Amino acid sequence: MINFLLRIIYITIIIFVVIGITKFYIPFQENDYKRIIKKGEIIIGARTGPTTYYEIKNQKTGFSYDVMRELSKYLNINFKVVTIDNASIAQKDLDERKVDLLVDMGLIDNVNLIYSHTKTDFHLVFNKNYINKPNTKLELNDHIISIIDSPQLIKSIDNFIGNNKIEYNITNDKNIDELIHLLIENKIQYTVLTSDELIFYKEYFSEINVAYKIDNDINSNWALPKNTSNELSEKISDFFTDMLKKNKLKYIKQKNLNSNSKYSFVGTKNFINDLVNVFPLYEFYFKSYSKKYNHDWKLLASIGYQESRWNKDAISYTGVKGIMMLTKNTSIDMKINDRTNPKESIYGGAKYLRTILDKIPDQINQKDKIWYAIAAYNIGYGHVLDAIEMAKKDKKIVTDYQSVEPYILKLSKSKYYKKTKYGYARGWETVKYVQNIRQYYDILVFLDSQDKTINNKDIDNKIPSTL
Repeated sequence: MINFLLRIIYITIIIFVVIGITKFYIPFQENDYKRIIKKGEIIIGARTGPTTYYEIKNQKTGFSYDVMRELSKYLNINFKVVTIDNASIAQKDLDERKVDLLVDMGLIDNVNLIYSHTKTDFHLVFNKNYINKPNTKLELNDHIISIIDSPQLIKSIDNFIGNNKIEYNITNDKNIDELIHLLIENKIQYTVLTSDELIFYKEYFSEINVAYKIDNDINSNWALPKNTSNELSEKISDFFTDMLKKNKLKYIKQKNLNSNSKYSFVGTKNFINDLVNVFPLYEFYFKSYSKKYNHDWKLLASIGYQESRWNKDAISYTGVKGIMMLTKNTSIDMKINDRTNPKESIYGGAKYLRTILDKIPDQINQKDKIWYAIAAYNIGYGHVLDAIEMAKKDKKIVTDYQSVEPYILKLSKSKYYKKTKYGYARGWETVKYVQNIRQYYDILVFLDSQDKTINNKDIDNKIPSTL
């Protein structure tokens, strides 16, 4: 009897030890909410991209980013974003609590999916400049579809392919920006975009065309660890309920994802029309503050036109305002009170451009410093420094802007931006931005050399066809 009792006690002790060790190594129903609140910070994993998270004009933005920021305010804690492209790494980081939450990564298994705050469709797209729209799925057999690493997308594309012999390639080290540029350069033939991504990229690249809608009404879920307690999930669900009640989600989506074609060149005749009818209202300010801060007024006016089309009431999807589209922080730094006041906006823009110019390294050619500064006006000075450093590592001459421009393009590519100090940026936008300003400037230089009077209704007839 005693031996039997001893065996029972021995087995009980072993069970408790095993349970203790298991709990130590594998936390069951871990209360992540209390841990995060105690730490005072939530770490969020997200993809970089135009509809999720990126940086421009020295400020972080994007639809997902803005929602994350609202979540941190709701929980009254700080937040940190970690960029991830690979779904397997995202899953591992979540399980190991290197990140507390994954945003729109497309994970569907082995995670705790939170209430879906939005839905999207998936579209198979191609470059119409190089291939024709397929009439049947069979015509896709001769091409490989390249997609980002998203389990939800993989599930959708598998359902779309069915029994057809269509190949696809999962690129787990690239973001959607990179795939789009490979598509534009005809280095891949097909990729898949969400509805919001399609609207966004079509504004920049009209050659993108839809072959098929491969899936519709796909939930955009956020993901928590599988073994988390319910408390964090409930808090985030409460957060989304509050956002919907206050209509904040709709506002954030409209702000970030509305059609925006500001990086398209408007055409010479449209520019001349605005030059005749709008520019005279602000000509005095452009010339006065250009003189004050030692700028060419034609260049400052060109920046203003690229930024806002000389519209004093302009507000961008990132929240910058006024003719020179200054951020709130830049306005404070430049000591201006009202960004929408044309006089203050142009003054602030001229002063800000001068502060950037004065920081450009002395090794840059004097005549090229302005193009570096204009790029920094758009993308942020830190990202321009990243491009310069990449060029230096490749032993390129960085004295002229044209030598560094290809490295600005690389700032949206995972292979490069992950090794930089300031990270991901939509470098291709900045390249277009600078190119447009050069064109507007060239027109103004030509006009100024031909006729000192801007208010000339027939002036567009003088423009060379090359402009």
